[in-house]
Amino acid sequence: MIVDPVSPPSRTPDFAEIVRQAPIGITIFRGPDFVVEMANDTYLAIVDRREDQFVGRPLFEVLPEVKDSVENLLRDVYKTGSPYYGFEFPVTLRRHGREDLTYFNFVYQALRENDGTVSGIIVIANEVTETVRGKQLLTESEKQFRSVFMNSPIAMTIFRGPEYEIEMANKVLYEKIWRRSPEEVLGRKLLEAFPELRGQKFPELLREVYTTGRVHQEKEAMAYVQGRDEMQKFYLDFEYAPLREADGTISGIMCTVVDVTDRVEARAKVEQAEQRLRLAVEATRLATWDLDLTTDTVTHSPQMAMIFGHEPEVTITHQRMVEQIHPDDLPLRNAAFVTAMETGYYYYEIRIQKANGSPGWIRTHGKVVYDNDRKPIAMIGTMREVTEEKAFQEELERQVRERTALIEQKNAELEKMNTELKSFAYVSSHDLQEPLRKIEIFTNLIADTEGSRLTETGRKYFGKIQSASRQMQSLIEDLLQYARTNTTEKTFEQTDMNALVQSVLSDMQEAIHSARAVISSNDLGTLRIVPYQFKQLFTNLISNALKFSKISVDPEITIRAAIVPGVEGDACIPDCHRSYYHLTIADNGIGFDPQYSQRIFEVFQRLHSKSDYKGTGIGLAIVKKIIENHGGKIKATGSPGAGAQFDIYLPL
Repeated sequence: MIVDPVSPPSRTPDFAEIVRQAPIGITIFRGPDFVVEMANDTYLAIVDRREDQFVGRPLFEVLPEVKDSVENLLRDVYKTGSPYYGFEFPVTLRRHGREDLTYFNFVYQALRENDGTVSGIIVIANEVTETVRGKQLLTESEKQFRSVFMNSPIAMTIFRGPEYEIEMANKVLYEKIWRRSPEEVLGRKLLEAFPELRGQKFPELLREVYTTGRVHQEKEAMAYVQGRDEMQKFYLDFEYAPLREADGTISGIMCTVVDVTDRVEARAKVEQAEQRLRLAVEATRLATWDLDLTTDTVTHSPQMAMIFGHEPEVTITHQRMVEQIHPDDLPLRNAAFVTAMETGYYYYEIRIQKANGSPGWIRTHGKVVYDNDRKPIAMIGTMREVTEEKAFQEELERQVRERTALIEQKNAELEKMNTELKSFAYVSSHDLQEPLRKIEIFTNLIADTEGSRLTETGRKYFGKIQSASRQMQSLIEDLLQYARTNTTEKTFEQTDMNALVQSVLSDMQEAIHSARAVISSNDLGTLRIVPYQFKQLFTNLISNALKFSKISVDPEITIRAAIVPGVEGDACIPDCHRSYYHLTIADNGIGFDPQYSQRIFEVFQRLHSKSDYKGTGIGLAIVKKIIENHGGKIKATGSPGAGAQFDIYLPL
């Protein structure tokens, strides 16, 4: 056998050499203290330790930082003999002078003796820190993308596949355009979720982008979308952009949408307004003009020429217009021009002489246009002939003067009649009451002195005379009270309503006690009123409640007050924008039919016979008049047998 002296003899490496050169970390621990028996170069590099620092020493003495992470795992493998596989397992290692969070794929495999007992653990580990961190960065990037996507103020969605399955969409798209919940659309094909798109151009555009890979953009495209509530029309700026895989194939489409409906509709309204303005200008014969202050040249509409008495096609100069102004009114125009230079606003109403010599009136409005240095360079405005209006105004003023004189004459006559009526009311009441007082005196004397001589029928008739006399006197007093409510001077005072009611109850104490009535009230506060009128109001309403109480039922009267807004149900009382003092007086009496809720406030109106309930039928009319004197409103509600309630609203 001939041996080449240059080449060394070949040999097969032993297992220990293979382990030492392996590209993955391998180490062996022995015993329950996990003493390091061996570790290859890759493992030593992973833990950043030299062999003499690591081998032959307990694991947690050399790497104390890993104890919390792996001790229980190692002990479980050592105890049970079952292997443990870790994937992307986090471990903090102190290496290169600092603590570093690392990740490993590893296996802990038990080493057994011939008798089967576990004497150690072999560890095979592969560091995947960079891979895990790459995944984490990718995940974080995806989270950021999703966050930007979902929180974008621009509506966005992603379709996948040739049938445009809805993969994701953001809040703006759900709420503003689709008007659907995510559960209703996610994972569904676009045309299944929104079948109304089939008759529109969008499916064809999506197909074109998906097949050609070309981005499609469009402005103010009209779209109809069926939401949860109704079909709605939108104007949209949108873009369809293809989404490609790593190999360049198209797998989906990203759609961004801006709702410009408000802008388009606003522009349409402006255009309509401009059209209406043009029509209005033509209909009202309004002329427009533009005066260049640097050249004193004017540009005007045909209507301007017609106002000055020229043919529509004639162009008249600024100087010509000034010459046609009535000489007496020229100072007004000049003063308006000076004011415009100071304020920027131009206005005058003056007379002109038309080209045919006839007079006329014009009204001009204008504004000054400035350059960047605030120097006036032009004026723009409108002009309208108001000749007919001025003639009408003069005629109207003449009629107003005549009517004013007539009204003043009638007012004087009415004032005289009111004065005479007051005198008549006083004389009438005095002259009427004096005979009644005499009738009462003499009937009482006859009753005392001659009553025993009268027959039963005579006494009956005599009683009717006395009753009629008293009723007549009561009627006269009530009529005078009603008249005083209309005519007496009204002095308003800030009044304690609680004290006022107590004063009324004190005056009526005997009647209240006799009727066994219970009267309660809450804190009524203070109110600016005419005190004597409100004493009359409370007296009349409480007397009314006592009069119309139920037989064998003690009267209960409640008085309540509160501050309320000026709205009652859907109606105003009468001003929805004011607050009101709401006074309620309710009783448990016989009540009344609701159909009479307005009639009971009329003078001499009675719902019951005189024999059943005494009275003149004026009390509630006085109450209503008092409320009207205070600018308020009163309402009566009730039903037979269920009592009555009076609601009074007084403005604050």
